[in-house]
Amino acid sequence: MRAYHFLDVETLELFTNGVTSVSTAQQLSIEQEDNEPKSEMRLTTLDFYRGFQKYVIVHERVKRKEGRAYGEDLLFTQYIESKSMNAYYNPQIKLLLIEGDKGGVNGFIKKFEKVFPNKFKVSRSQVDFQYVVEHSHNVWGGWISGFNNGTLRSVALFGDHVNLSEDYNRLEAAGKLSSLNCSLTFERKSYDFTITSNKTVVIMQTMTPEEDLDLLLHLKPILYKQLSHVM
Repeated sequence: MRAYHFLDVETLELFTNGVTSVSTAQQLSIEQEDNEPKSEMRLTTLDFYRGFQKYVIVHERVKRKEGRAYGEDLLFTQYIESKSMNAYYNPQIKLLLIEGDKGGVNGFIKKFEKVFPNKFKVSRSQVDFQYVVEHSHNVWGGWISGFNNGTLRSVALFGDHVNLSEDYNRLEAAGKLSSLNCSLTFERKSYDFTITSNKTVVIMQTMTPEEDLDLLLHLKPILYKQLSHVM
């Protein structure tokens, strides 16, 4: 499974005049020690696929855990974890796709927007789940939360066409749908997804990055309510 985060680009002007790598360490080292966690974004392929440029993001974050360093008599209570994530940017449609976990992606965005406020700015928009349902051929799961109930905080429902069940409709009316599991058809083949409220798409099938981009571009009009017919 691979999670892709749809990010609408307001500004991405880091890679000009032949620059292919940008790191927060270039700025942070002026004010902080060199051992501070850093984030880096590298342009690896300018013309990757269907108008997308390919980037590799390396994001560091502090993890608090007690242990002993391997090969050394050194105890620690925290360490720096490094995450590598692929990213794809299409400047024509102002869309940045980052493949990674929620914490890593959000941490990278927060740090880059803080360090490069005039050159890097992205935003997320919300999914209209009802629109997604109308353009899916099977809704087989959903996560509902936000109940005004002291004992029930969230609930997950699964089953073919689960959105047609009375329980689903009753719970959705009482709470808030935060993610949807659905199946959609692309080039006569069915694909399974999890789609979250802030446009994160989890692809279940194993495919190449190029095939992922084909599928995500097929999904984009559904996520942004740009279709006029039911699929």
